[in-house]
Amino acid sequence: MQSVAAYFDVADASALNWALRVNTAAKLEAALADATLHVIEADIHFGPSDATPLVAEVGEHAANQSELDVATLIAAAATAGKALKLDFQNPAAIEPTLAILRQMAVETPVILHTEIFSLLATANPAEGMDPEQFIRLCQMSCPQALLSLGWSLKRESDADGRVEEALIDQVSIMLTKGFGPVNYAIEIRAGYTSSRGGMAEHGAALIFEPLPPAPPSLGQLASNVVPLSGRQRKVA
Repeated sequence: MQSVAAYFDVADASALNWALRVNTAAKLEAALADATLHVIEADIHFGPSDATPLVAEVGEHAANQSELDVATLIAAAATAGKALKLDFQNPAAIEPTLAILRQMAVETPVILHTEIFSLLATANPAEGMDPEQFIRLCQMSCPQALLSLGWSLKRESDADGRVEEALIDQVSIMLTKGFGPVNYAIEIRAGYTSSRGGMAEHGAALIFEPLPPAPPSLGQLASNVVPLSGRQRKVA
């Protein structure tokens, strides 16, 4: 996530300070007031009663216990100059949230995260979403956003944070075929991420960071001009 680090003018992504699970009004107020904080992460659900994407703790009745809607969260974070990581807990929340981001034209960094196997394994298969559809929706609505496509480490064999190479290969093949001609820098993250308050997250993700477009062709060049664009290394 070097573009996020560059936005905040820190040495690298490891220097970014995160607030995880900012899912209540009180936690959001505290995060906004912390001048040393760079990134706010929140869990995004879908409010079936009024078709509104909501911010809430993970749980069976999360959407009924929400204190925040997504539009309020996005506007507050953007005004305070904080980056956002939106962790989608429900496929139904994705499209309306992306529409809000597009309408607000947010200029601060945005990271769009989902656990790809959770998208597929919904109680009602008709409400599910395949990873390629998620990618297409994000590219259409927020082409400048970073995509974080992850999976949880919740089995006993994953207790030490290790991820099997075969699983990484499986996820890589599943995802990279859906990106088309767009160039991305790919970062693999696995293990444990600490945050303020002693909380930690354990999991793994492939993070796709959009690369700047290559410069247009300059046509006929003079004999003393060396074109460098063709020598750029393309990732993914």
